[in-house]
Amino acid sequence: MRTRWMAGLMSLWLAGVLCTPAAHGFPVSALLDRLAHRYTSPHAVAKFLRMEFAFQRDLELFGETDRWQSPEEFLSRRMGDCEDYALLARELLVRNWITAYVFSLFGEAGYAHTVCVFVDTHGLYNVIDQDTVYHFRAPTLEALASRMHPGWTVGGVVEQAGTRGRLVKQITRSG
Repeated sequence: MRTRWMAGLMSLWLAGVLCTPAAHGFPVSALLDRLAHRYTSPHAVAKFLRMEFAFQRDLELFGETDRWQSPEEFLSRRMGDCEDYALLARELLVRNWITAYVFSLFGEAGYAHTVCVFVDTHGLYNVIDQDTVYHFRAPTLEALASRMHPGWTVGGVVEQAGTRGRLVKQITRSG
């Protein structure tokens, strides 16, 4: 009975009837677990992101040039930019025991982008870029960066630190 109630509550929330799951007694971690149970592959996660969320720049949404929403905030707001998509995608993938990272890349002329990188069964790096899966099958993060953006200069694995990102592992283009 409780499982049916929780599934019904989640359906109402996903349909936009409910504003925030926590406000209605539905624990956010339980919602993330249920979403991960439903969306078990990178392709399923990308489809979920495409169907349920809208891209909106931080400046328009928050009046700030860069603000990282937690997966819970993004689920509630249903709008955000590249790092918001990447953080939620990563959260859903790791709950399915898929190795995944949030990866930021910077390049010439102010290029900056954040994606969710996941490792396939062959140990190769691939990407969920907002709501699309790219099978780059790159053997290293450096090779992945070159395939994503040939003009990249620096990048790395990042994690959320409050409303910003924090570099965990840096890579630099050589040569």
